[in-house]
Amino acid sequence: MKHILPIALAAVLVTWVHTACAQVADRPALTLEAIHNSAAFVGESFEGGRWAAEGPVITFIDFDRTSQTTDLVSFNLETEQRTTLIEGRRLIAADVARPIYIEDYAYSANGTKVLLYTDSERVWRRNTKGFYYLYDTASGDLQPIADRAKGFQMFAKMDPAGERVAFVRNRDLFVVDVETMTETQLTDNGSPGCIINGTSDWVYEEEFGLRDGWQWSPDGRHLAFFQFDETSTREFAMTDLREQYPTYERFRYPKAGETNSEVRIGVIDMDTQTTQFFDTQTWQAGGERYEYISQIGWTPQVDGTHYIGMLRLNRNQNQLDVLYGNPTTGEVMTVLQEQEPTWIEVENGFSSQSSVGKITYLRDDAHFVWQSETDGYLHLYVYTNDGTPQGALTSGAWEVTQFHGLDEQNGFAYFTAAKENALERHLYRTSYRFTDAGLTVGEPERITEERGTHGVNMSSDLSYYIDSHSSAAKPTTVTLHRADGTQLDVLEDNSALIQTLADHALPTPEFTSVPGADGTALNAYLIKPSTFDETQTYPLLMYVYGGPGSQTVTDSWGGSRYLWHAYLAEQHGIIVASVDNRGTGGRGKAFKSATYKQLGLLEAADQIVAAQHFGDLDYIDADRIGIWGWSYGGFMTLLSLLTEDGPTTFKTGVSVAPVTDWRLYDTIYTERYMSTPQANPDGYRTTAPLAYADRLSDDQDLLLIHGDFDDNVHFQNAVQMADAFQAANKQFEFMMYPGRNHGIYGGATRLHLFTMVTNFLARTLGAEATAEQSGM
Repeated sequence: MKHILPIALAAVLVTWVHTACAQVADRPALTLEAIHNSAAFVGESFEGGRWAAEGPVITFIDFDRTSQTTDLVSFNLETEQRTTLIEGRRLIAADVARPIYIEDYAYSANGTKVLLYTDSERVWRRNTKGFYYLYDTASGDLQPIADRAKGFQMFAKMDPAGERVAFVRNRDLFVVDVETMTETQLTDNGSPGCIINGTSDWVYEEEFGLRDGWQWSPDGRHLAFFQFDETSTREFAMTDLREQYPTYERFRYPKAGETNSEVRIGVIDMDTQTTQFFDTQTWQAGGERYEYISQIGWTPQVDGTHYIGMLRLNRNQNQLDVLYGNPTTGEVMTVLQEQEPTWIEVENGFSSQSSVGKITYLRDDAHFVWQSETDGYLHLYVYTNDGTPQGALTSGAWEVTQFHGLDEQNGFAYFTAAKENALERHLYRTSYRFTDAGLTVGEPERITEERGTHGVNMSSDLSYYIDSHSSAAKPTTVTLHRADGTQLDVLEDNSALIQTLADHALPTPEFTSVPGADGTALNAYLIKPSTFDETQTYPLLMYVYGGPGSQTVTDSWGGSRYLWHAYLAEQHGIIVASVDNRGTGGRGKAFKSATYKQLGLLEAADQIVAAQHFGDLDYIDADRIGIWGWSYGGFMTLLSLLTEDGPTTFKTGVSVAPVTDWRLYDTIYTERYMSTPQANPDGYRTTAPLAYADRLSDDQDLLLIHGDFDDNVHFQNAVQMADAFQAANKQFEFMMYPGRNHGIYGGATRLHLFTMVTNFLARTLGAEATAEQSGM
């Protein structure tokens, strides 16, 4: 039956519709240029700094625009008292006849000298090679620790007494006497393609985060260091074709199943300058029993001795040993051992109370805190320094995501956790005390209140914290708090960006739950146009990453990625969704490790079923569903398009920098989740998108994108995928970015990439696709 509206009511509705349309028309439109090639939506950030030993005081490097120099500044966050510690205009280095910029700094223990780092250059991901100078805080004298002509210096550090500075140069270790500035070479066998002393090879840097590979002992008597031998590893070469003749970048890159660098830990007696190496059964031992030493760190005194601690892993990374090496005798003992049926998260290795990691030594010099997933969720455990268990600090069906330390004076443990749900992160504390009966702990107390994600940076004495808070609807704001949560100040309110976003009235992600392939409820979000009409139908684009321990569905600010998704919704009427499949983080070890030895298959099955669930909604056009992702997400895009019901579920895919066969990726990451190709041949065969190239449907549209100077996921992956599609006579689109690495950025590169992808999606999913299907 047709309902006739009363004339008056009809007039009101017409007026309301015209007014709403006018409001939408008046709203400033998002543009790709604004998102990807301007600072329009970047917002302000709180630079932060380095906490002082006590109180709400930080030190930081400040750029002086007037003098075009850098100052080192101390700032009390509570009183806002600012003190200039080092004036950059006075840092005139005689050897280069100009002021130097401060890029990093370290004070001697007595505060009389500062080691300054400057003129750095990138080594793969970070600027870890440069030049160091010693600054005298009393006289203002500045002198280089070594002659620049000899080469870059890396990871220079003063000994605890401030009498010597050691550093790495050209794969060898050197030490300089501060009083005489006499340089002594400590190792002499470093060479390209062979021995590395004091730093790491490519794969250790990428997957274990190991760059700085040496440490002074707490008493300054010894220096412990990594030594790698990469002689037997294979070389990978990248070709730069942008000049008249090609140039090549060559480096050692062990791929899954191939030979890794040999690794061992040496210790130098600084009195005699003699070196001995610990027998960790990782050096030229062969086999897979002991393969890696992921981190090192000195212990407090245990029975009068500072030991060098080592984290040793087998090749499958499911057995972890904590080793103590005696620097005098060379003896090695196993203090703690952990085993898992899948893999062990190593975290950040050895840390002091002021910087936490897998193992964190307390200031009482008697205990350490150990992070472990042995009960199915990541929690905190206390041991005595000799490895005797004392009990758990945290427990339950939820995950600790960051440990901040123990306030040993007041008896509180501070940590961030996904305790409320996997989408949020909050700061908690729990009381604890040591008794004759063992460790006693209280119930966790939530400190942060506002919904969303809290990134917490606690002061050295755990009395204050800086809270970087965001949600899906609000960009990051930064506030200062006492440890109990009392807010003291707003450090950055980001008001300009918040107002800009309010002016645009962008859609907020709507969180929901969808079924996975096995019926498991999966976290998801939807971004709908602000003019969404449930009586209409819309195309859907799914954004996926999906890798082990990752999350795309969180109640946090999504930055440019969210803005582009909102742009697609607003300008092209494409609803955007994301689903955290099995294997992702925040939900415990079993959920995360379900994909063990079969990376991609369960995850893709979950994405396909989730897409079908969305397609059953009245407002989603099931014939216009696409999926896109980058890196692991690019790999997931291909598997989702090509496996199971993917060819009939997804109309469109955009795969950026994908792995297309795990045999092409590095040893440490791949074998952690897949074991080796020799031990798991079926797993490698069935998870390779290359194996499914012939399943690309004639009705599917695929855009494949890769940078040809990608040292991480090699361009080789895209080349082999293209070759497989061509062999199967499958049509697809392809874009290569010359000279670009895994991030595919630089200049207007991102604008070009997202313009191309937007046009592709508009043509294959949006209004253009609808017009084409209807014959218009």
